[in-house]
Amino acid sequence: MNSDTKKAIAAGSSVLWSALLTVMKFIVGIATGSLGILSEALHSALDMLAALGTYFAVKIAARPADAEHPYGHGRIESLTALAETLLLLMTAGWVIMEAIERLTADNTEALHVETNIWAFVVIIVSLVVDINRAAMLKRVAKETKSDALEADAAHFASDIWSSAAVLLGISGAAVAHMTVANSWLNWLLQRADVLASLIVAVLILHICWELGRKSINNLMDKTDGEAARTVRSLMAERMPAYPLQNLRVREVGNKAYIEMVVAVPRELHVDTAHDISEAIEELISGALPGAETSVHMHPTDAEPDSHEMLVRRIALTHRFGVHGLVLMHAEQGYTVFADLELPGGASLDSWHIAIQAFRKEVKLRLQADRVMVHVEPDLREIPAFTTPIPPDWQEQVRQAMITGGAPLPTTVNMYTEGNHRFCIITIPQESSLSVQESHERLSSINKKLRATLPPVARLIVVYE
Repeated sequence: MNSDTKKAIAAGSSVLWSALLTVMKFIVGIATGSLGILSEALHSALDMLAALGTYFAVKIAARPADAEHPYGHGRIESLTALAETLLLLMTAGWVIMEAIERLTADNTEALHVETNIWAFVVIIVSLVVDINRAAMLKRVAKETKSDALEADAAHFASDIWSSAAVLLGISGAAVAHMTVANSWLNWLLQRADVLASLIVAVLILHICWELGRKSINNLMDKTDGEAARTVRSLMAERMPAYPLQNLRVREVGNKAYIEMVVAVPRELHVDTAHDISEAIEELISGALPGAETSVHMHPTDAEPDSHEMLVRRIALTHRFGVHGLVLMHAEQGYTVFADLELPGGASLDSWHIAIQAFRKEVKLRLQADRVMVHVEPDLREIPAFTTPIPPDWQEQVRQAMITGGAPLPTTVNMYTEGNHRFCIITIPQESSLSVQESHERLSSINKKLRATLPPVARLIVVYE
């Protein structure tokens, strides 16, 4: 069953129950003269009209987008919810005026309520119906993201409390004659029904405020809704390399239309930019099914070099790489530490001058107090191996992965140039790991493989 059918069934059942409760409350309210029950009857009558509006609204909202309505017809639900709010305001106004008139009357006849068993029956039935109906509408509204059904659910949730207040009111009116005349308790119980009607009015006003505010926000495309928060969170967590510069979200019914501007490097190739856009759209559609996303790439100039980037650039001018950078304002002053990547077979003397020149330039350019380095062999060099490659090499790799408790490899590829060899082993992505955790994981697998497999190539395990 699709969302449109679910909404139609929920709205239709709401109309039927509203009609039944309205007739019951009007009959009993007129028979007893209870303002509380009459206010409930009028409330239910307007709820019935609102439920009818909701029923037709969800029918119209289900229509597909067309040339005149490119965003579909879902806004009718917000309009219906706003109209329902105005009807409830009128109800609350009538109840408050009637209550004031009865409370300020010169005689107590205006306060008289003829209570009987049917007054209690109709309110208890109303409570049972509203509890079940509110739960059903709230569930369907959440599943289908329907403003109109959410408005109905909120109304009937408030009806639960207002019916309880009326029940207390007619109970007080029923026992008022048992109290001492002209006592404070007698005075309170005689007016319990009217006071209950005022509680109903206050509850209606509160619901009007919540529904009216949400309906107006939706009609004005306010972008602090759930969809906008989801998009911002996803971009921050999953696409930090492409900062979100601007976001516009239009939520129409249960569908979101998203327009965003993201910052990308100016040098980005158009094909790569297209791939990134598709990746963003796929990411959002996974979190917001049915969403239509439009991504605009805004080219940005490179930011001024940070101290880290400046050190890397200086290292490249001296023909070596650098990693493991540490820059800190220690007690001894501004200190820079770096691991320098030099050819593994070269002598230290042959690189001594370049290393000292690097340290001097970093010290001058960064105004550092101390520059310390640690020399390591350049791991980018492809080592040479003389041991022949076994014909069942891929099977040996798979068995070693199983023995070491690692994931089965997706691919095992050997790359050779003479005796220079390296083997790339890919394993399935483990998205739950952090960068540090994934590094430790791959390093551990590498270490176990080197201890198990024959030395025929440099082994590199990577995520696919």
